[in-house]
Amino acid sequence: MKNIFLLLSICCLFFSNAQVSVTVGPYLQSPTSTSMKIMWRTDSATASKVMVGTALNSLGILAEDTAVVTNHMVNVTGLQPYTKYFYAVYDGGTLLSGNDSEHWFRTFPTAGSDVSTRVWAIGDFGKGNSEQRRVRDAYINYDTVGTDFFIWLGDNAYADGTEAEYLNKVFDSINGYAKPMKHWPFLPSPGNHDYNSISPVTAPKPPLQHAGPYYDLIEVYRNAEAGGVSSGHELYYSFDYGNAHFISLNSELGSLFTAADDWNGVSPLFSFNTSPQKQWLIQDLQANTKPWVIAYFHQPPYTDGSHDAGTWWEVYMKAMRKNYVPILEQYGVDLVVCGHSHVYERSYLAKGAYGDVGDITLFNILQNTSGNDAIGEAYLKYKQGTNPNQGTVYVVCGNSASKDDNPPFNHPYMYSEYGCDTCCGSFVIDITGNKLVGRHIDMTGVTRDEFTMYKIDGAASTDEFGPNSPFVSLSVTPNPFSQNINVDFELKKQGEVTIELSDISGKLYQVFRAKLNTGSNTVSVDASKYNLAKGSYMVTLRSGEMKLSRTIIKTE
Repeated sequence: MKNIFLLLSICCLFFSNAQVSVTVGPYLQSPTSTSMKIMWRTDSATASKVMVGTALNSLGILAEDTAVVTNHMVNVTGLQPYTKYFYAVYDGGTLLSGNDSEHWFRTFPTAGSDVSTRVWAIGDFGKGNSEQRRVRDAYINYDTVGTDFFIWLGDNAYADGTEAEYLNKVFDSINGYAKPMKHWPFLPSPGNHDYNSISPVTAPKPPLQHAGPYYDLIEVYRNAEAGGVSSGHELYYSFDYGNAHFISLNSELGSLFTAADDWNGVSPLFSFNTSPQKQWLIQDLQANTKPWVIAYFHQPPYTDGSHDAGTWWEVYMKAMRKNYVPILEQYGVDLVVCGHSHVYERSYLAKGAYGDVGDITLFNILQNTSGNDAIGEAYLKYKQGTNPNQGTVYVVCGNSASKDDNPPFNHPYMYSEYGCDTCCGSFVIDITGNKLVGRHIDMTGVTRDEFTMYKIDGAASTDEFGPNSPFVSLSVTPNPFSQNINVDFELKKQGEVTIELSDISGKLYQVFRAKLNTGSNTVSVDASKYNLAKGSYMVTLRSGEMKLSRTIIKTE
């Protein structure tokens, strides 16, 4: 009997002193210039304690929550802007995780600060496969500058966004992001696969009742804690980082059945005008004062990869194109980044195509060049003039673990499109002053696509014949044409002039180049030698940094 009592005593002592273990995290959420939320899970309920400091082994800032829980979240406040901190999480006085070189974060800079910014974007990634792991590792090896935060483009956990899928494919350390999450905050948007466990298409719930694993695991801005306009919930949000404003929209807030639940205008039977997300977006864009604006969400307005935005059943993509893109473009949004289509695509600098793909013309492509700064083809957005800040670049990066090896690419908006066995990758955004660079890094570490955009303090040539334009007039006749065209123009001052002819795919012919005097000029172009097919073409007249363009139609 004494032996039994001794055994029970030993067992009780063992269990009462059993070590609490961290099962998820720690990871970083809702960063601001003076605070950071640190989240983690434990295998048994404990109080929550975090220690923070600017040097290892000198963690003097304490933040804690005495509630005994397994899902922990501590908001560390009173921090300095744009400062690196180390941290550790505790069970009472017992260290659970941290106080090493992997557990650190940097607070956001003060909004409006002119700091260099790097953002990592991944889409359609939570598959737990080798492609996911290779894309992650390739970017980590590539990033020698330092990532400020990363964004999720939706379909974050396959196939249904369940908690098990998130824990085993996203928050794990094998194929997921457990290591970078310790020091890079992530700012997500949801996709249709995530919504299978929130509000399935076949059984939708009212948006304000949306709950599930995605929302359980994230903690994003509800009340504009890092800038922007408060939404009051986690469905969509915005924030500032340096001189850039970021907007995370929710492309899944649609319903084919109930008007009150169709916040995206998915059904043609319901009005989009009363959508809370629409009203919030307009307020947010009107309030923004940052020069760079980047929006991201799951379902792209333009793609013909594994999904085709032009097919009749893709009503969610159509709703984003028809209802939200006009608002984004009206307020000069510079870059829109999406997932969903399991390829990589990148558009020209473009504007104004809100219907079907067949409606796109050369008028919608404001600069039909490569965007390559090294050869003088960077995209330019002018801050002044009668139509300032015009044009948007659209990126689809839905291949951070998913892929389509043989997509039927033929989208007139896209300069770059590819999908293949080794094309899986991630998208990188770098902002420095008036310069933005976007790159797609594949899972072998190769930069497969790159473009540059500049914000210019001045007026664009879209002012036609304003005070900054070297031109007085321009006409191209006949239009429509069959073989020959005449380009008639008048110069205000002497200078080198080039005339280019291009098709909607971006193929370019330089048909004239010479130094001309002030006055009227006529250049005759024999278009027959270029073997042009019937269709739309653009004639572009350039002198210095200014240009004028006219669309012409070939009839035979």
